Amino acid sequence: MPTPSRHFKEELQDLLDARLDPAARSVVEEHLEVCDECQRELAALRWTKNFAAQHFAVTNAPADLEASIVQALRADGAQARSEIIRPAIWQSKGRVLLAWAAAVAVAALVAGSYFLFRPSLPASLARNYQAYEAQTLALEMTTRDVKQMEIYFHENDVRFATRVFDLAMMNYDLVGGRVQRLRGEKSALFVYRGKGNHPLLCQMYEGRPEDLPAGAIRREHKGIMFYRYQIKGLTVVFWPEGGVMCALVSDIAPEKVVDLAFAKAGPML
Repeated sequence: MPTPSRHFKEELQDLLDARLDPAARSVVEEHLEVCDECQRELAALRWTKNFAAQHFAVTNAPADLEASIVQALRADGAQARSEIIRPAIWQSKGRVLLAWAAAVAVAALVAGSYFLFRPSLPASLARNYQAYEAQTLALEMTTRDVKQMEIYFHENDVRFATRVFDLAMMNYDLVGGRVQRLRGEKSALFVYRGKGNHPLLCQMYEGRPEDLPAGAIRREHKGIMFYRYQIKGLTVVFWPEGGVMCALVSDIAPEKVVDLAFAKAGPML
């Protein structure tokens, strides 16, 4: 069965809670085998569930809660309000309040951990390159035709016009591509192979240079600014084309990656 092009969201929670039927479970588990993004999301959901179970178990309100509140109200001259308080109601409200507090705390932890630990854009693209090399990131379409690759992205709802480069004159042949989620949005990812069978990964996404982290080596060429990063033996080069960011990633010599970026950069039509 081919891997679905979309990423699972609600299904991951249903998988974790054992609510999927066998057929749906099989589809989700097959997708998880090749999708790093969904693997990370499932791990975050599992951690959240375990954390909530360990630290936020629902308990009854303390036995003296009603008496304490009534006493406080009386001290403020609010005698009339104390007449409507009943033990059963306060136990129920206590459970609801504790459950609500647990949900808020867990949501804050998950949101905080996501923004604190999510990889930078250069690191995300480097991971995609490594996953492709490790054969855990599969191409959805294999083709050497750049126009067919552009049509594929358009038909699969990539929101911007892609410009798949023809690098044949630079001894790089297109292999194929896929629609890849980047920070929750669809991006266009396509791969070339050059001499020595070295991959060259290109990824295009909607964004701005301001989204890139500090520490880039900046180079200007023909009025376009390029941003180079070195990550674990990989060179990642970004440049803007209108409202779209383009990036090349490879393990070849850094200056060769920069030269390839210089050669193919240009304004989006």
